Amino acid sequence: MEQRYDAVVIGAGNGGLSAAATMAKAGKKTLLIEQHNLPGGFASSFVRGRFEFEPSLHELCDVGTAEDPGDVRKLIEQTFGVEVEWLPVPEAYRLITINEGKDNLDVVMPFGVQEFIGKMEEYVPGSRPSMEKFITLCEQIMAALAYIGKSGGKADSKVLMKEHANFLKCGGYSVSRVFRALHMPKKAQRILSAYWCYVGVSTDRLNFALYAAMVYKYLTRGAWIPKMRSHELSAAMDARIRSLGGEIWYNTLAERILTKDGKITGVRTSHGDVATEHVIACCSPNALFGDMMDQKDVPEQQTRMINARSLGPRGFVVYLGLNRTADELGLTDYSYFIYESVDTVKEAARANGFNEHPMQATVCLNRANPGCSPEGTCIMSFTTLYNTDVWGDIPEKEYVAKKREVAEQMIRDFEQHVGVRIKPYIEEIEIATPVTMARYTLNPEGAMYAYSCADWDTMLARLMMLKEDQIVPGVRFAGGYGPRIYGYSSTYLNGELTAKLTLADMKEAGK
Repeated sequence: MEQRYDAVVIGAGNGGLSAAATMAKAGKKTLLIEQHNLPGGFASSFVRGRFEFEPSLHELCDVGTAEDPGDVRKLIEQTFGVEVEWLPVPEAYRLITINEGKDNLDVVMPFGVQEFIGKMEEYVPGSRPSMEKFITLCEQIMAALAYIGKSGGKADSKVLMKEHANFLKCGGYSVSRVFRALHMPKKAQRILSAYWCYVGVSTDRLNFALYAAMVYKYLTRGAWIPKMRSHELSAAMDARIRSLGGEIWYNTLAERILTKDGKITGVRTSHGDVATEHVIACCSPNALFGDMMDQKDVPEQQTRMINARSLGPRGFVVYLGLNRTADELGLTDYSYFIYESVDTVKEAARANGFNEHPMQATVCLNRANPGCSPEGTCIMSFTTLYNTDVWGDIPEKEYVAKKREVAEQMIRDFEQHVGVRIKPYIEEIEIATPVTMARYTLNPEGAMYAYSCADWDTMLARLMMLKEDQIVPGVRFAGGYGPRIYGYSSTYLNGELTAKLTLADMKEAGK
């Protein structure tokens, strides 16, 4: 091992890029290795015909404006010095339910706290008092999370009890329980629960503190996308890492974590061995501990932790390039949530297998980025989730027919319930199943939401247990498997946090 690095980062997804930039900026000799020939992981792009598609992005939260930046914009622009042209998403979401009879919903909700509350009052007269209480509680949750974040997982219980009492009272409860405690009208609860699929957990299991923080960030800072797709941001991060002295090896597979006497000594790659005592992994712990390390070097406690956790939802995406504009097709909104109902328990249960009406989060990218496709065209993506490995059970000879069937179902439901025709205008179509995601990212079963963030394994619990979660010295996880969980915004922040923890490890070891 002729080449020695202070840290080796495995995987150039959002978390890996962020971690490598943080390490390089701190003056550490850093190597980032990536099996693909492009940076970004899911935050990349691919081309079919004359269309360039986003693999997964719907939007980023906590970006904000240049005048009032959120944590993500601060991190990317101020901390890393990376310039990106951001475009705002026009509205929060359009929510449609299709199997609730006279109670079916078709509502469009705006960004902005007062605008959102006002629109909710319009749809649900009498909801304003409970919505105002909800926002106040969100602000208190945000203050408490900020304190916990600054504490590095060492929050003082006395400070929490004195200054963040409401956080302690409700932070560990489910979303549904807090909504009921606020005496929020049922219809308002249904509308406010629309974002549940962004976490992939029903509101009876979804941690209120996490959901409150996410909704509040969306309402106060809106949602944003890079003008030149996620690849613009990933390529800019690549350039910045190099300018800071970091190295990046593409087309390079991490094959083995090398150890001696139970300690990390290096990484075996497809292009040779490199020496390091610190590995930051932007990949699945299942892959790293199960495939890249000798089992004698994986403590039983680490194995138990992995087995105790549940994989998050597996992703299925249909990408469409249409030879008509959004206006010509009648696509008036950017983001559509289409559910059978907004009983999130039932919806989550339906995601355990195949059904006639898959829930969907669908985007028309041109509504936020008019120039994202050739003139006279538009781009759409349809995403649904599966909680179990149903795609792993499909026989190979039936695989293509099954993915076409699900795509047809989603397009049919969208056409019927939005009231548009898109199928005759499909010029390009690509379908990615959980099998695609597994092959592309090595995530087990194609779980693009990493580990499920529910019950005992919430973001709050992970942030409070940063020290205890590092079972194998010298190994930390960024990306969706990091303490701030999954999602584009979270994974950038995960990378920085994990790198800072690694720098602290080095300092503690006198290095």
